[in-house]
Amino acid sequence: LATFDKLGISLDEQKKLAGVAMDVVVDSVSVATTFKETLAEQGIIFMSISEAIKKHPDLVKKYIGTVVPQKDNFYAALNSAVFSDGSFCYIPKGVRCPMELSTYFRINQAGTGQFERTLVIADQGSYVSYLEGCTAPSRDENQLHAAVVELIALDDAEIKYSTVQNWFPGNAEGKGGVYNFVTKRGLCETNAKISWTQVETGSAVTWKYPSCVLKGDNSVGEFYSIAVTNNYQQADTGTKMIH
Repeated sequence: LATFDKLGISLDEQKKLAGVAMDVVVDSVSVATTFKETLAEQGIIFMSISEAIKKHPDLVKKYIGTVVPQKDNFYAALNSAVFSDGSFCYIPKGVRCPMELSTYFRINQAGTGQFERTLVIADQGSYVSYLEGCTAPSRDENQLHAAVVELIALDDAEIKYSTVQNWFPGNAEGKGGVYNFVTKRGLCETNAKISWTQVETGSAVTWKYPSCVLKGDNSVGEFYSIAVTNNYQQADTGTKMIH
């Protein structure tokens, strides 16, 4: 949390900002989540996934791994085996989330990996907007980020998911930087919509193809993506739409 304060966006300030609930994950542990009680008044569950596994095991078990199976790829399998935390969000039927939900990821420890898991479920006729951001300090050693994100929009639901990726890209000589190998996928049921916005400016190497499975009739998937690299950065990124 001290690091978070140094960035000029302390949790106390976040509490004063109307319309933003935040979960903070440092290395592989969720250290704080704001506005949980306020959201719970409308039946919305927003907490770390480790807490959700304890308090809502049936809900987590029902949906986790249904969009990104354990054997989807090497890094998804690694994440499934070792993940310890991340964010969990459930919006009940017919509820429009009254505030933006946000998760901030930070890798502090040198030579380490972060394997967070994010699971967002929008039940029938609900709406949620979710923003994800990340940073890491400048180090000569490499760090690994291998996350899995699953978005599930049930009938007539809508999810807006945005991510700003600003991991340390390494120095001008190519030393250090974060290896960013993530698997992100959404599932749209009948008349559901998932809208993705991603901005990629950091990390030494990025492998990322967020995708949307249009399972239901009249389902909609949208992607808006920007990737910027310089020096020794490498990016293999894009989007996929599965009909």
